[in-house]
This record gives sequence, C-alpha cells and structure tokens, in this order.
Amino acid sequence: MGAKGITHRRLGPYSGRRGRHGRRRWSSDFLPAEIRRTLPVVLPVAAAGAFAAVAAIHALVVDWPGGSTLAGVAGLLIAAILSEAFPLPIEGVNAGATSLAIVFIVATAAIYGWPEAAVVGLITMVLVEVERRKPPIRAIFNTGLYVCAATLTGLAAAHWRGGNLWEIVVAGFVGSAAFYGVDMFLLSAVIARLRGQNFFVTLRRYVMTTALPFLVIASLTVTLVVLWDRSPFVSLVVVGPLITIALYERWLHRALERLREFDRLKDEFIAVISHELRTPLTSVYGAALTLQNRDVHGKTRESLLAIVSDEAARLARLLDDVLSASRLDARTERFEIAPTDAAEVANGAVEAVQLRLPEKIQLEVVIEPNLPPVAADADKLRQVIINLRENAIKYSPDGGRIEIALSRHDSVVRFDVRDEGIGIAEDELAHIFERFHRVDPNMTRGVGGTGLGLYICRELVEGMRGRMWVTSTEGEGSTFSFELPVA
Repeated sequence: MGAKGITHRRLGPYSGRRGRHGRRRWSSDFLPAEIRRTLPVVLPVAAAGAFAAVAAIHALVVDWPGGSTLAGVAGLLIAAILSEAFPLPIEGVNAGATSLAIVFIVATAAIYGWPEAAVVGLITMVLVEVERRKPPIRAIFNTGLYVCAATLTGLAAAHWRGGNLWEIVVAGFVGSAAFYGVDMFLLSAVIARLRGQNFFVTLRRYVMTTALPFLVIASLTVTLVVLWDRSPFVSLVVVGPLITIALYERWLHRALERLREFDRLKDEFIAVISHELRTPLTSVYGAALTLQNRDVHGKTRESLLAIVSDEAARLARLLDDVLSASRLDARTERFEIAPTDAAEVANGAVEAVQLRLPEKIQLEVVIEPNLPPVAADADKLRQVIINLRENAIKYSPDGGRIEIALSRHDSVVRFDVRDEGIGIAEDELAHIFERFHRVDPNMTRGVGGTGLGLYICRELVEGMRGRMWVTSTEGEGSTFSFELPVA
C-alpha cells in the first residue's frame, strides 16, 4: 500500500548563513520540516531494510538456489513489479492505492523463504520508485518497508512452509498477516509523524479501511501458494481473476470519480446560479416596487426603467449561458459551418457595446488587411467574441485598453482579445476553461460571474474545428486567443 503520505519534495541543497570565514553553518532549514518530522521513523526502517537486504543477499550467495527456484522467484518478481507499477485504487482505502505486489512477495516468502522474499521486495520497490522518480526520502522508506515486511513474512511463515495442505494454507495466511501488520504499523507511524496525529488513532483508521482489501489479498495469496505447491504452471489460473479484479476496480474507481465530479459540479452550479440570480432579481424587484408605489417622473423614472432593462438582459444572458453550457456538455449543440466574414463579426461585436462602455475602457479592433473568410458558424463566432469581450471588460475594473486583433497565420485566422486587467495567476491557467471556474471566486475585486463564459467559448471554438488558449501575467492583463480554419 506504500507510504503515500510522505512529502513529495526532493531533498535540496541546504541553506544557511555564512560564517566569518565564508563557511556555511548548519541551519534548521537544511531539511524541510516534513522530512525532519519523519526521520525518526524513516531512518530506523531504512537501516533495518538495508541490514535485511544484505543478510538476504549473503544467505543466497552462501546457499545458491537451484535453477527451478531461480525461475520461480523470477516469475514472482516480474509479477510483483508489474503489480506495484499499476496499483489498484480501492474505494474507502485511506492509505492510497492498493498494490497486489504484496500477493507475490508473500507467496515468495511462503514458498521459498525470507531471503528470496526480501530480494524480491527490494528489487520491486527500487525499480518502481526509480521509474516514478519519487523523492529520495519516500523511495528509501518504501524500499525499507517492503524489505522488512518481506523478511518478517518469510520468518513468520517458515514454520509451516513445505508441509501438508493445511500447513500451506496457514503459511500463506500468516505470511499475509505479517506483511500487512508491518505495512500498517510503519505506514501509520510515518503518517502520524508527518501530520502530527496520534499514532494509535492513525493506525486504527488505516486498519479499519484496509481490513477488507487485506482479506482479499490474503485469499489470493493462499490460493496462489496452494496452486504453486501443486505446480507452478497450474498457478497461472489466478492470472485471469487478478487481471479481471484489476480492470474492474479501475473501471469502478473512474466511474465513482465521475459521479463525485458531477455531484460537485451540481452543488457548485446551484451556488453560483443562486448568487448570480439574486443580484439582478433584487435590482429588478427594487426598481419595479419603486415605480409601482411612488409617483416617479423624469430622469429618475428613466433610470429605474434602464435598471429593469439592463438587469433583465443580464438575466437573459445568464440563462443563455446555462442553456448553452448544457447543450455543449450533452453534445447536442448544432453548428452551421460556412464561409464567414470574421472582420464583419468582430466589428459588429465592438459597435454593439461602444455606447455602454465604462469611461476608463478603450475598446479597439485591429484587423489585418485582406483577411480571408473563416469556416465558422457566424452566430457561434459572434457569441465567442462577445463573451471574450465581456470577460475582458469585467476583469479590467481599473480600466485600460482592450484590443481585438484578427490576423492570418498560414491556413488559419487568429483572434486575439487582449486586456490590461487583473490577469490570471499561473496556477489557475490550467483550470481557466473549466466549468464554473472564476478568477475572483470570492469577489474580492467586485468581479462576479457564473464561470461558464470561457468554458462555452472553448467548446464553441473546438466545435468549429479550432483551438483556443490563454497567456496571462497576474496584475498585467491577459490575452485570449483562438484560431479558426480559413474557408
């Protein structure tokens, strides 16, 4: 099951102040705090694992196994490596993905002995951790854990190894229990140290969530050991069930992840829509109530009617976004692709908003001469440009210049919408086109929205056989670009 909680940071060069003669002095920051907390567990496990590995190699060199033993151990080693490289995500297991490599390491211990099991555990973990490029502290701990667990497993099962059927079954189960016990004990110890939790509470939680997977693994191990005792070739019958279990668990995990994502999006949708509906509805209700209950004339009446009109239009756009996102998500949006004058669409999108632009905003269109028509749905292209235009205005609360530029690049026409607004943080760029993702979710800068606009833009562009991306620097502005093929 592995030490999934150990820090992912790599050990870096130490830092500290230089002394009078230019020498570095040891600093408390020589190691990250997470690593310092786990060292009391990691170092003993690493030392014990190294001692057990050396002892196992020495035992094998002194009493070199025969060809059939080497072949059997090699087969179990290959199976262990593949199982460790592709662990199973089992629902409800807090210790991370479950590796079926335990089955083959315990089987090695029950069939051949602790030296062979220790070497199989050592090689398996070293190869997999090197391939995954895990931080050294984590690789050292996991390797030591597997070697120690394999060694104790072999010693625990030694009394029953090579006996009758009942003894073979006991050897497989005792070996599985020994490996599981060592794994849970050491894993709980390092996680408790890392997170500052009570060891016994952590151990209890992990044991309760992994008890059922342990029973499955123990059953598979006993089956493999019994079949192997009859004939190593007969034991191949467990390969099919293992592959089936692995595929089913991965499918089930993906399905549950999708359901959880849908549930999260549903809750987020309700929260966002409720918030976005409240503001325009409150404005419309307040204006309508004022017009109804008071004798309002002149500019005040016109102002209230303008509020009703603007907020009603805002509600309509909100509903349009929701319906459009729903159709795009269900893949029911229809596209009428035809040669389209991109310059005309862009100019129309700008002219429509010029009269209601904030005073500090300058909106310009820059179009390359002799721009060819694009293969696009004119209405969808207009919607994309309008959404990007509104997005640029919304995220430029302090004003600035917004430019919509059109230019040809080989067989495509590129559209760039640049602003000088608040920009996007680097860690948010990868999520900017996701549904309901907002740059300012807490409205710290007074910027609201459903978080659907950019998702809709990307889906519409891709539906017209184009592509879309963004470049941005936080505090300096953003440029949203998309390309559509020339007609």
